[in-house]
Amino acid sequence: MNLNTGDLQLFRTLYETQSLTETAERLDISLSKASRILSALRRELDDDLFNRFDHLMYPTARAKEIYPKVLELLEGFAGLTKQSFSERTLDKVFSIGGIDNALVTYIGPCLNELVCRAPNLRINFHHISRNLYCDMQQGLIDMAIYATKENYSGFQRLELCEDVYVYVSRADSHFAQQANAGISLSERMLKAAQRIQITLPKESSDDIGTAPFIEKFHETDGQTQLATPFFVSAPFLLYGDATVCIPFQAAKLFPLAILGRSRSAEVFSPTLIWSDKNTGDPAHQWLRSFLVTEIKSRVTPLDNIPILTD
Repeated sequence: MNLNTGDLQLFRTLYETQSLTETAERLDISLSKASRILSALRRELDDDLFNRFDHLMYPTARAKEIYPKVLELLEGFAGLTKQSFSERTLDKVFSIGGIDNALVTYIGPCLNELVCRAPNLRINFHHISRNLYCDMQQGLIDMAIYATKENYSGFQRLELCEDVYVYVSRADSHFAQQANAGISLSERMLKAAQRIQITLPKESSDDIGTAPFIEKFHETDGQTQLATPFFVSAPFLLYGDATVCIPFQAAKLFPLAILGRSRSAEVFSPTLIWSDKNTGDPAHQWLRSFLVTEIKSRVTPLDNIPILTD
């Protein structure tokens, strides 16, 4: 019998997706090549394996019989690959998508340890676009860090931590002095002093906020003077008693006064996202595991953030 791991991977993927088109996309091959491999499988195994009905490819009894054996073989091959893998010799560029907050808050603090563990690995960080999932599917981006609840077929996601927007000001501001003196702060007064506005809305899957949207300013009791799509620039733009809302996990990295969170502020979860195509890749697996472990070891619980009065 003349079968290789590529043939077996196509069989497994087709069995699981019941679609030759989706199988070709997941394996990053042309539809014609996928069709040729399926024809070769049918000849080698002397069975149709999959019968088309109502736009789907349903496995035959023979396919159902050999499916567990195919899984066992592929897992065996994967085990051999894992045993020979070493991050010390990993020489590869990984493209990670996200926004500046993800780069500074989650990637930056891990870099020193990453260099120690995998000295030849490099990261190319990309600002995400509206084509985030297409970019990952096509291999232009290996993974992304983004706070979203979207869950699409063909992609995996893993929540990294909890975060929430907090009001911050300069450490020498009047608000910081009041907070240090134990004086309760109200959201109304901090909102009135909000001069910097982060304009990175996430209102739908089509709205990733790749540019400022003036019409999407949050309502404030004061006058927002500057809108920026860059989270980590806001702290450097603060002056006097001006305030801004940024994610807590980023705010704690800067010499800022964290004044508190709104009583109605929603907790969100920055998430690691990747395509199913990369799930079994040993290098990809290692980097995912490294990032998740390092990020989780550095995040701060939200328990002690002051809740602002109304």
